[in-house]
Amino acid sequence: MSTHKEYALIAILAMAAVVGILPAFAQSPADTYANSASTLSSSTWSQQILPISVSTDKDAYDRQSTIIVTGHVLSPITGQTVTMKVSDPEGSVVEIDQLTVDNNGDFQTKINTSSPLWTVGGTYTIYVQYGSQQGLHTDTTEFSMPGGGETSCTSQQLSATIGNALYCIDYSIDGGTASGATLSTSSKSLTVNIQADNDGQITLNIPRSVLDSKTGQQDDGFLVLVNDEEQDNFVDTPSADTRALTILFQAGSEKIEIIGTQVVPEFGPIAALVLAIAIISIIAVSAKTGLRFMPKY
Repeated sequence: MSTHKEYALIAILAMAAVVGILPAFAQSPADTYANSASTLSSSTWSQQILPISVSTDKDAYDRQSTIIVTGHVLSPITGQTVTMKVSDPEGSVVEIDQLTVDNNGDFQTKINTSSPLWTVGGTYTIYVQYGSQQGLHTDTTEFSMPGGGETSCTSQQLSATIGNALYCIDYSIDGGTASGATLSTSSKSLTVNIQADNDGQITLNIPRSVLDSKTGQQDDGFLVLVNDEEQDNFVDTPSADTRALTILFQAGSEKIEIIGTQVVPEFGPIAALVLAIAIISIIAVSAKTGLRFMPKY
């Protein structure tokens, strides 16, 4: 391979990694129809004759929900897939996928919101795209979901912060008081500040979306420290959505630290997600436009 060819390939890949989703969600004249659908609710899109339409089974979801996404392509092409991405209220991409279209032009998928990326409360937007680079058709739909970033917690909840975001954790304590907590992305931990007047215990009902401990898909144990000393006498009661920890402490204790393997991210989506979008962009463009990385002789 010549030096010029190597540079060309590196330049194309580098550009895709920087641009991210733009090539796969570029605008075209065909969007004239689709843009009019962006303001429609999920209950009215089917009344319009559009090149592509998308909707969700509900307008609002709770945390740890399953979102059913359905849509229709007016003129399906054999082998042509629909590209879908989901953005949170801050514009960060939380989901990316390619969906198969059946012979009738219908497509469907399910999205599980248990990922730590789904933490921001507010309006989420689903973008779908269909067609080649010369004739793109796009549509959007929206739904709302509560998440991290609450403005306040109740008296039965512990206020845990990470950056400027606030998360509320249900708890109970005997033998002292809890005065707040901090989440750390670097140590993947939750640190609880307490004032222990007597020997006692605290029970924390921690959402898995906030802090969890896993080895692969299996639950793993937390590392628990009380005043920086490792503790073995705690009870971990897992459920589908939470990990309930009951931890004993002695009089005079000031800090409890719970260390897991994954914690809610402080910033947007991870770099791997951006790279996945870039790869999908390259595949879509090269397959439909005949783009070649190597010159043809």
